[in-house]
Amino acid sequence: MASDIAVSLRAWPTAKTEDQSLSFLIARINGQKGSFRSVSEQSLEEDIRAAEAGEVQDSDNEQSLEEKPEVAKSRKDEVLVGRNEILKHIGQAQNDSGQALDFISILLSRHIPKQAEATISPYLKQQLPIGTLGVEITQLPPKSESRQIDDELISTGWKLQSLNATADSLLTSATRLGAEMEQEAKHWDEVLSIQKKGWSICRLPRERHNLGVRYGFAEAATEYRDRGLAALRRNEDGSVFLDLGLHAPASRRLRVTVKRRRQVIASSVVGMATGNDDQSVESSIRRARDAIYDEELYHEMYREARSLTNRGVQCMTEGITIPLEAEKTLTVDLAEQSAEEYAPSDGAGPYDSDHQLAKAFSLACKLLLSHAHRQNYNLRTRQPPPLTERKPPRAVYSILRPLLALLQQQSALDDHSKFLQSVCATLASANLIMPVASPKGVLGILGMLHVEKSTNEPLMETLAAATCAPLQAQSKITLPSVLSFLVISIRTYIQGTEYKIVINAPPDTFLSQLPQETSFTSAAEMEDYVLHLLTLDLVSVVSAENQRWQIMSLHEGQLSTDTSPDGSHEALSISVEKCRLLVSCCGANKDGDIARSSVSWSPEAENNLAFRDVVRTMGAEEIF
Repeated sequence: MASDIAVSLRAWPTAKTEDQSLSFLIARINGQKGSFRSVSEQSLEEDIRAAEAGEVQDSDNEQSLEEKPEVAKSRKDEVLVGRNEILKHIGQAQNDSGQALDFISILLSRHIPKQAEATISPYLKQQLPIGTLGVEITQLPPKSESRQIDDELISTGWKLQSLNATADSLLTSATRLGAEMEQEAKHWDEVLSIQKKGWSICRLPRERHNLGVRYGFAEAATEYRDRGLAALRRNEDGSVFLDLGLHAPASRRLRVTVKRRRQVIASSVVGMATGNDDQSVESSIRRARDAIYDEELYHEMYREARSLTNRGVQCMTEGITIPLEAEKTLTVDLAEQSAEEYAPSDGAGPYDSDHQLAKAFSLACKLLLSHAHRQNYNLRTRQPPPLTERKPPRAVYSILRPLLALLQQQSALDDHSKFLQSVCATLASANLIMPVASPKGVLGILGMLHVEKSTNEPLMETLAAATCAPLQAQSKITLPSVLSFLVISIRTYIQGTEYKIVINAPPDTFLSQLPQETSFTSAAEMEDYVLHLLTLDLVSVVSAENQRWQIMSLHEGQLSTDTSPDGSHEALSISVEKCRLLVSCCGANKDGDIARSSVSWSPEAENNLAFRDVVRTMGAEEIF
């Protein structure tokens, strides 16, 4: 019977040739040629010439079919299998409906044989005679009075049992609903408390029915910004716990250690509370935020350190090493929260200078990363540049460069202050007064920014911007002549430190004949020039206060007297060094005898003589 079923196969619909609208033509051109950018007059002329030459475009399709005969064969087998399944189901349905029709017909053949005989199948007519099956309506026997009472009691019992079960179910549901309401209220109270504390609550991208908290930073790198989202799950008691997922940040923190001869002498994590004992949701969020922030910070510092190898910075497996002084280095790495902390030795504590340096370096790194995030935000909110085919690379943050410049500036200021103190002590031993306004340290320079900062910017932004800019410090030296003074400017760049000396002297002095501004790139050259200026100033003081001394060689610090009538002659030499002031006198009498004497002052030597008294009394009478 299945072979007699007619199956109609409709052909594929053909495109309407009369559809020539503009949208249809544009879609057709895009389908054939791609974008309008690839369609030109030259390409259309080539297509026309190819059509005139008899090239057929369908050859490619035929070739592709010939190249893949197995694809066409598998498609044909799939069509045949599907056709057989359809015919099988059609035959089964026809058989079931025929059997149902035969049953009803043979049942009705006892009462209406003529009508029922017309719908009975020929096979059933041969096997069963008409009227074989029949149906009758029977009446149930009457129930007794005792049976009715029993049925009523049974019915009442079932009703009471159902009502009791329903009441128990309602009470159980009410209890469960009350507990669920308490759990739900507790859950939403904790979620609202998290939101009130400033955390951003949002829906999860792939779980729209669940809420999450964004603890990351929107301006961070892509790999760290996407990981800064965690789900807020509900415990059985209704409390909230933080689900960080598979890409949870490791519980590590940035650690800065100071080492001398590879031995740790200071650490930035000494005395810092880890907060692992607090298991609240807010503490978990804060720990996750700190961990991902420190991880991004270390990653950016490692990227920047690769370009600072010329400054002595080393990138190794155990961390980033920065040279500080002789045999002293600073190491930056990521340490586990449960890692064993450095225990300070006797006499050293968390307020030691090395510990303060480590903590200040760690804090400055975090502030500079926050400043870099703010710069990313400002760049993102500006008008975007024109589109280009090549995506611009992600810039390297300036974190280590400003800090290296700060360390270099602080080292230069310390050396300069020691130099000025030594010179002042040397001159003070000779009763010469040289007032000095010492330069402020790096922290003192940055500490003045709260007075000079703009009211529109936060203090931290002003501090970070000033840290990234070249730092400059000045010292003022009043020379012993009291008429002239020097202004020394110390300016540090990432390439090095620059020293500039400005001379302020009256027009009629010797110092006014020198260049007013002089720049140096090394501290030694600057110190030699300052000592030379001090020598020139002392020579001018001696020549001005003692009429018998005449300047013989100014830049060499030499003075002389005129030849006396008895033929004697004297020469005076003044030399100013860092820790020594030397005055030498050389004299010759009329017989040609030469004698020398000298007086020196230093901070360590005990000398009660004054410079002016020595110069005034020193001469040939004392020598011979």
